[in-house]
Amino acid sequence: MTAFLSSKNFPTDSSGEDQHLEDVLNNILEHDYKGSFFTMLAQYQHILADNNQKLIWPEIHQKLETLFKCGKAEVLSGPMIGIPISIRDSDYFKHSDELNINERSVIASIEWMATAWNATYADTGLWMGKTFEPVSRETVAEKTHNHTQSIKAYDPTLTRIGRNYFREPPDSNFIQAVGLPALTELWHLKDRPMDADTRGFDCKLLPENLTREKVIPYSKTGGYFLCNSGKSVVPEMNSKDVYQLDYRWPALMPTYPMTCLIDEIVRIDDSIYLGQLVFATRHFSLGSVPLPNGKVISIGEDYPERGLWEKTKRILRMGRQDDVHYYGYQNNGFFLMVDPDSAETFYADDAFPQLRPRSGEIGFLELGYDQLVTNAGSHVPMTVTAKQSKQWPEISDWTNGWKQSAAVERKFTSFILEESPLEVQDEYVEDMLQDGESILQMLQRISYEISAQNNPQDQLKNFEKLNALFRRGVAPTVTNGLFQGNGESGFNCRLDSDETNSWYGEPVHSTGFDYYHGATLNLHCGFTEGFSMDSTDQQNDNALFPSALANMLDNHPPPNLLNMTWHSIGKFIFPWAGKSFEKISGRKLSMLLDESDDLDDRYPERVDTLKSFLASRPHYNLIEKNKAHFWKADGVYVKHLKSGAWDQGMSDEDKAFWEHEAATHWVDGNNIQDKRIVAADPLMRIVDMNYRVPDASFLAAASNGPSPFARQGYIFLGTDDRESVLPMNNNKDKKKKVFQFHYRFPMIGGPTPIGYCLDELVEIADGLYLGQLIYSTALDLPFHSSVDSDEYRYQLFGYFLLLDDTWQYHRLAIGLDTLQ
Repeated sequence: MTAFLSSKNFPTDSSGEDQHLEDVLNNILEHDYKGSFFTMLAQYQHILADNNQKLIWPEIHQKLETLFKCGKAEVLSGPMIGIPISIRDSDYFKHSDELNINERSVIASIEWMATAWNATYADTGLWMGKTFEPVSRETVAEKTHNHTQSIKAYDPTLTRIGRNYFREPPDSNFIQAVGLPALTELWHLKDRPMDADTRGFDCKLLPENLTREKVIPYSKTGGYFLCNSGKSVVPEMNSKDVYQLDYRWPALMPTYPMTCLIDEIVRIDDSIYLGQLVFATRHFSLGSVPLPNGKVISIGEDYPERGLWEKTKRILRMGRQDDVHYYGYQNNGFFLMVDPDSAETFYADDAFPQLRPRSGEIGFLELGYDQLVTNAGSHVPMTVTAKQSKQWPEISDWTNGWKQSAAVERKFTSFILEESPLEVQDEYVEDMLQDGESILQMLQRISYEISAQNNPQDQLKNFEKLNALFRRGVAPTVTNGLFQGNGESGFNCRLDSDETNSWYGEPVHSTGFDYYHGATLNLHCGFTEGFSMDSTDQQNDNALFPSALANMLDNHPPPNLLNMTWHSIGKFIFPWAGKSFEKISGRKLSMLLDESDDLDDRYPERVDTLKSFLASRPHYNLIEKNKAHFWKADGVYVKHLKSGAWDQGMSDEDKAFWEHEAATHWVDGNNIQDKRIVAADPLMRIVDMNYRVPDASFLAAASNGPSPFARQGYIFLGTDDRESVLPMNNNKDKKKKVFQFHYRFPMIGGPTPIGYCLDELVEIADGLYLGQLIYSTALDLPFHSSVDSDEYRYQLFGYFLLLDDTWQYHRLAIGLDTLQ
C-alpha cells in the first residue's frame, strides 16, 4: 500500500511496542484509507477544521501522530504545496515528568487556538506551502553565528534554506482581511520572486524551482528557516529521524512565535509529506528591540544560548549533556506538504478544492482552470472582476486607457484651483503634475514620497506638497440643500429615496443623496505639533507615545507608526469606504446643533440613547456641562433656539432661520463602510448609536458602481463657506475657505474619538476632493461653539480623498490605498 509508512521508522524499546505501533498503523490503513492518502487526509482536515466536532479531535490527532511516527525521513528540495491540517495549543500545565503521557491538561484541552484558527483562516489558503533552496556553508555560518554543530553538520546534499508561501484569503471578512498584511509587516514578507535574478533571499533562486512553483498560488513569501536531517526534539518521538526546519536562529530575524518554532517532516507516500509543528514552551525570545545606537537587544533568551545554570553545569562538568527537556518542545499541530507534480490531485474535488488557484492568480492558467470555467459541470472558485463604467464603455484599461477619451483625459488632468492665502508660496502646484500622468497618479506618487520621508521620522514639513495643494483647492458649496462641487456636474449622483424612515416621531424621506468613495493618502501624528509648538521642545510629546520611548534617548522625532500601521494593517481592518451627503431638514439641524442647558427635556429620547452608549459618553458629558452652565458665553446658535425646540414652541421666525440654514449651508453626512463591516454588525450597533443599513434604493445604485457600500454611520454635519481652523492654511490677512465636517456638537453622538474631529475639504479636480483629517489636541478641553477654535489646538492628522465613480475606477486600477 505504501513503501514509506512502517513501524520500523520509529525507535522503540521493545518488540512489543513495535508491534503495537504496527497494529495501530494497519488499523488506520484498513478503515480510513480508501485508495488515496489525499482523500483520507482531507477528511481528517475537515474534521479538525470543524469546531462542532471537537470531541473527536484527540482521536484524529492520535492517527496523525501514528502516521508521523511511521513516516520516513527524507530530504526535501524545491517548492512544496502546503495546507495546515491542525493547530494545537501549547500545554503549559503539563509537567516535565509527564512528557511521555499523551493526555493533555484540562486548560490545553480547550484548544482555543484551534477554535480561533478554524473560525478565521482554516480553509482560506493563507499559508500555501514552502520552498527548500540550496544554501552555502558561508550562509549557514552567518545565520547560525558560526555555531559549531551546525557548520559540522553542513552537507550540500542535505542542508537547505527555506521560506514559506502566503496568499490573500478569498472574499475575506473583517478579521481575515488583516491576516496577510499583518504577516507582511511583522514577518517582513517579500513579493513573490518572478525570475532567478531576484535578490534578497539569502540563496540563489533556481529557474527550475520557479517554474515548478507556478502551480502554487501565492503572493508573499518569507518566514525563513534552515533545515537539515536530524533527530526529533519532541520527547514522545524517541529521537526519531526527521527532516528538521529551524526558524529560531536570531540572524534569520524570526518574530514571535517563530522564535519558538521548529518544523519536522517525514514522507508518508509518493509526493506526500507530513509535518509537525513543534514549539518551545520555555527559554525562548519574544523578539528583538533595536536601540538608537544601532544595537539590538533580545526580549527573553537567545537561541541556542542556554541559561546561567546550564552554562555553570558545563563549566563545572556537573553533567555531560544538557537537559534534553530544556526547551520543553511540544507538538502544536500537523501540516501536509505535496510535490507540485501532484497539484491537480491535491486540488481535486475529493481533496482540497478550496485551495485551487483563483482567476487572476498564478496557477489558474497553468493548470487549465480557465478552460473549466466554461464547463457547467465544473466548480472553480472565481474572484470578482472590476466592473466597467457604463458611462465610459470604451475604456477597458483604467490605468492608462483613460487617455483614449478626450473628456476623461480632460477631467483627469485639469485642476480646479484658486489663489492660496499664502499666494506666491503655493504657485508651483500645477508644476507637480508630470507629463502622461493623471492628477490621481500624481497624488499616489506624492503619497509614496511622503511615506518614504516621513515613516522614519514623522514631521509635518514632509507634507508640504499636499499642504500647498489643499490651500489652492476650491471649497464645495451647499446649493438648495445639496452638496455641490465646482466641476462639470458638481455631483456623483442625485437620488431621492422611496423609503419612509422616522426621525424622533416624524416620518422622513432621504432626498438629494450623493456619495463619494474614500481613500487615505498619508497619516501624521498631530500631537507632535499639539504638545510642542516649538519644534525643539519635544519631551511632552515623546512621553505620551510608546513609539517615542527609544527616541527619548537621542531626541529624534518618532517614526510615523500611524501611517505605517494604516497602510500595512489598518486599511484591511477598518472598512471605511467614503462619505455620503443628503439634504437635512431644519428640524433635524436645529436638534443636532443645539447646545441649550435643557437638552434632556427638549430631546429626552435621543439624550437617553446618548447616555446608554458608552462610546458616546464624551458627547453626553457635553450635555451635562451645558446643563451645569460650564461655559459662561452662549453657543453660536442659542439665539435661534431660545424660543424652544422645534417641537416645543419654537417660533416661526426661528424655524424659518433653520430652514434657510439647512438649504444654504448644511448637509446631513454619513461615513460609509464596505461589506467587510457586515460581519461586525452586532459590535457596531453597540459602538455607534447612528449605525444603520442604508435605504435599499441607495444600495441598489451603489451596486452598479465600482465599489458598493453596505452600511452608514459616524454621522457628521457638513457645512460650507467656513474659515479653516488650521493656522498653516491661513495668513493673518486672508483665511482659507473650506467645507467642514462637524462631529463635535453634543447631540451628534458619535463614538470616541470622533468627537474630537473636525475635517476640512476642498475640490482639486472635477469630482476629486482633498480632505484634511483634523483633531483637537486639547483633549482636556470640552467642545462648545462659543470657544475660540485656537484654544482647541487643532492639528493635521493626515490627508484623505473623496472620489466620484469615474475617479474610483482609475483608483482601483492603479491600486491607490486599495486592498490589492
